[in-house]
Amino acid sequence: MFQSGTEWIRADFHLHTKADKEFSYSGEEDRFVSDYVEKLKRENIKLGVITNHNKFDLSEYRGLKRKARKENITILPGVELSVKEGANGIHCLIVFKDEDWINGKSETINQFLDEVFKGIENRENENTRCNKDLAGTIETLDSYNKDYFILMAHVEQKSGFLKECNGGLIESLSKQTWFKDKVLGFQKGRTRDKMNQLEEWMGYKLPFIEGSDCKTIEQIGKGKESYIKIGDGSFDSVILALKDHQNRTSLSQKEYNHGYIKSVELIGGKMHSQKINLSPELNSLIGIRGSGKSSIIEAIRYNLNMLPSTADEEYKTDVVKNLLESGGQVIIELQDNHGKNYKIKRILGEVPHILNEDGEEIGVTINSILQTPLYFGQKDLSYMKNGFELDLLSKLVGRKTKSFQGDLINKNDQLGKQISELFQLKDKVETLPDLRGNLRDVKHKIKIFEEKGLSEKLSKQVNFQKDERNIKNVYELVDKFKVELENLLTSNNLRDLNELSDQESSEVPELFVKLSKEVSSVVAVKKELQDIIGKIDSSSKQVKEYLEEIRGIISSLEEEFAEIKREIDIPNLNPDDFAKLKVNEDKLKKEIDQVTKQEENKGVIESQIRATLDDRNQLLLREFQVYKDEIEKINTNQNSLELSIEFKGNKKSFQDDLKQSFKGSKINQNTYQSISEAHSDFAALIVDVLLEESKVTSNLVTEAQLSKVKEIIKENYNELLKLRTPNKIEIKYHGKPIAKHSIGQRASALVLFILSQKDNNLIMIDQPEDDLDNQVIYNEIIRKVKERKPEVQFIFATHNANIPVLGDSEQVIAVSYDEKQISTETGSVDNKDIQTKIVDIMEGGQEAFNKRTQIYNLWKNE
Repeated sequence: MFQSGTEWIRADFHLHTKADKEFSYSGEEDRFVSDYVEKLKRENIKLGVITNHNKFDLSEYRGLKRKARKENITILPGVELSVKEGANGIHCLIVFKDEDWINGKSETINQFLDEVFKGIENRENENTRCNKDLAGTIETLDSYNKDYFILMAHVEQKSGFLKECNGGLIESLSKQTWFKDKVLGFQKGRTRDKMNQLEEWMGYKLPFIEGSDCKTIEQIGKGKESYIKIGDGSFDSVILALKDHQNRTSLSQKEYNHGYIKSVELIGGKMHSQKINLSPELNSLIGIRGSGKSSIIEAIRYNLNMLPSTADEEYKTDVVKNLLESGGQVIIELQDNHGKNYKIKRILGEVPHILNEDGEEIGVTINSILQTPLYFGQKDLSYMKNGFELDLLSKLVGRKTKSFQGDLINKNDQLGKQISELFQLKDKVETLPDLRGNLRDVKHKIKIFEEKGLSEKLSKQVNFQKDERNIKNVYELVDKFKVELENLLTSNNLRDLNELSDQESSEVPELFVKLSKEVSSVVAVKKELQDIIGKIDSSSKQVKEYLEEIRGIISSLEEEFAEIKREIDIPNLNPDDFAKLKVNEDKLKKEIDQVTKQEENKGVIESQIRATLDDRNQLLLREFQVYKDEIEKINTNQNSLELSIEFKGNKKSFQDDLKQSFKGSKINQNTYQSISEAHSDFAALIVDVLLEESKVTSNLVTEAQLSKVKEIIKENYNELLKLRTPNKIEIKYHGKPIAKHSIGQRASALVLFILSQKDNNLIMIDQPEDDLDNQVIYNEIIRKVKERKPEVQFIFATHNANIPVLGDSEQVIAVSYDEKQISTETGSVDNKDIQTKIVDIMEGGQEAFNKRTQIYNLWKNE
């Protein structure tokens, strides 16, 4: 038991045995103890209190305890005492601390019973009252200077606290210090109105527990169940649980519905063959500075493939290497939200391998098993560069915004292509004057041929050559169209659609028959496409024949053309140049015509850019809303922190990117600030320069600076579009911006921020107390940890006692280092050995335990 620290176990606080006059047992005498413990085991009762009426049998108790211990069942000594209060007396379940009241073969419990029943006969009868009232009974018990506590038995029934006492008496008793100190719970509270009335009279809450009040072995475990969370099979562990009853007692079985790490095993290195079992709740790695706590945290982080923060990345990587050494391995066993078990293995320097319960590698991501695990190293809480608040929140909502990142990349690519198209168009439009000038030159040279009367003589050859070019162009376009259709025919979509044509449905078969027909109709288009391609191929071959035909004609006329050229004998005029000039004339006319038409599309491209920019902003706004929703949850979940968010509000980040991007432009800091205030981000700046003729930017920079800005944008627009102006998040702690608090208060606020999250299975924090404010630990952090730990696994590495002690750490891992090996010892904070280690090796250990008692009393009275 308790290998993973504190556990929820079933408890029966009201057990009778054969020693009780009211108990009936018909089995063999020497089988009673075995039969009794076997029944406890079958009922899954791990804690039982023997409470016979006004009687304690040491021999029987020792036999039951010894046998039960072998089955990992804890048995505590007690009595059901009837005190002189009310009309019929009150039955109290007094639970004694074994080590105080029993010493080997002797005990003091019967001495106490003799004292309170002095002069009273037949005390073993359940209705026989002792000669002390509740106050006198507690006074007598206290006179022995031994530890005990009291539970009020069957409070609504005869001889029950609520049944026998009126409101005035209950109010009076419950205000007494001795009552508050020693009465720790009520058994068998059944009526909600009566329980509320009881709490109202008392002014504070006590836990309701259960006990079978069995009169036979068969009745053990009957009735309602009761559960208690303890970390050690001892009286002290039980009493601690009852004092912290809000968190450690329950009338229903507790189950963990979140993913968590069950164990960490290390092979090789400084922790070779050591396995650490972890609790689903709060785990505290304790030890002096340099004992190896951070090494274990970093090994877990490394196994889970969680990247270290930029605050201390190189150091953390070295810590893992130093711990595991060459060939070292970390093996983590874990459970997901659905109770399925997995194992993650990672050798130093290799990738993690995730295995299912059958040992098969399943190839999923760690996030699919442990929902968004969070990790914060030693320096992360004090690392407060510009925009750290957004980085912190991004860790929490990263899973929800992941899809936006891919969409944003696509949108930036689309915007980049449109801007590229616009630049290309502008470049082409800028060539129009040159193209028109070249066309004038060509026409002038052609005119010389015409003036000499050579145009008519050479026109036949020129016209034939023009016709050849036109036919060739037709052939190339037809052939290209045929290739595109062939690509369509081999499309994956068509093949995939064909595979879906035989789908069936067990729920709507008739609908799927209709669906299959439509799929078949679409697939049938394939045959039509093949026919069309055949026709186009036939036409392509025919056009090719026409091309060959005209080339044959031209070839047959070559001698005629040559004769004409030989007849021309004009100085400085080469007849061959005329044909070239006519070809060039046609080419220039087409280019001018194409650019002129494209220039008309400039407005369309600009509209597309504006539309894409709006899509991009809408995408960023949707992402912004995710952050905003998360912030509203955080603000709702606690009162210490107040977060706000401003869309594209981190102008400091924008300014830094502007300075880096426009180096060499001679723009000063003030101007960068003006640009960042005038434009929301680089996309807005680029659009102003490209589409608005720099209407805004030209008023902020000189002409020379603007020219440089335009040049840099043209060369780097794709990269500039990737630079975002981050959303600005402000965190206020108790009404004051976090940056204006001390380091300790800032770190405390960030821990509270982390603890407020609802969507994380695992949160690991390495030594936060280096910066934490102790008062905040007492008043805020511990409460938040205790509130959250039933639904999230915490792993703290700490050398300050407040977190494990005040947080009632379910599992404490005491770490020590002797130069060659790191050793661990585990147990809950209830465990005496662990408590000793906390006091001996941790800062403020004893003070933390003292504070723990104060806090229990404080919470009890709230």
